[in-house]
Amino acid sequence: MSEVLTRKEIKDLSDLFVRFDGDSNGELDVDELKDLMSYLKIMSSTEDLEIMIHTLDQDNSGTIDCNELMSTMDRTICETYTEPELRECFDFLVGAEINDDEPADKISSKDLAKAMNDAGAFMTEDDVRSLLNEVDESGDGAIDYAEFRNLLLQY
Repeated sequence: MSEVLTRKEIKDLSDLFVRFDGDSNGELDVDELKDLMSYLKIMSSTEDLEIMIHTLDQDNSGTIDCNELMSTMDRTICETYTEPELRECFDFLVGAEINDDEPADKISSKDLAKAMNDAGAFMTEDDVRSLLNEVDESGDGAIDYAEFRNLLLQY
């Protein structure tokens, strides 16, 4: 089925799909997709969800089945980023700085929280701290360009 996803990623996505397929019909409708997005802390309007289903729905059933979800994840993961695109994104996130005392060449926890919240992924302080700790390989409490680049390119 998947050309890019690992077995663990396929299992995790399948488990997540089953968890939110409330009526166990093998398909996610708008309400089930809304619950999934809420669980993932991705704020989406009903209109956004309908557009998402329309975009992902390969068989025009009006819902998303597990294969359509997997196919979408394959395509998403296959997308590659050029070095200038990575640098531009990093510089944008560093520019989101909120006049804090962090160096301007790193993404601070405040910068990360602001960027995630602006993107609609509302995160608690614990969520931000956990994400930062996951990415911060140097342990300095901020994300430098190399850590940011490694995070995006590992997928």
